[in-house]
Amino acid sequence: MKYAWMDEYLMNKTGVTKDLKEEWNSIKPDGEVSDDLLMEMLDKSYALVLHSFSKKRQQEILLTTSCGL
Repeated sequence: MKYAWMDEYLMNKTGVTKDLKEEWNSIKPDGEVSDDLLMEMLDKSYALVLHSFSKKRQQEILLTTSCGL
């Protein structure tokens, strides 16, 4: 995984699997992983995807969503 702390913390939890795709994780929201950690992971994932677009497209996306960074 890209982040060592994910291997250390998440891979030992029930319901967490590592997909063969790079930077792809599956988490079963069954209470084993804290809500705060899930939110942090979602925020980081959103930022990674958003930053893969051009600056112009990023602005368009941010203007049409209620999500902001």
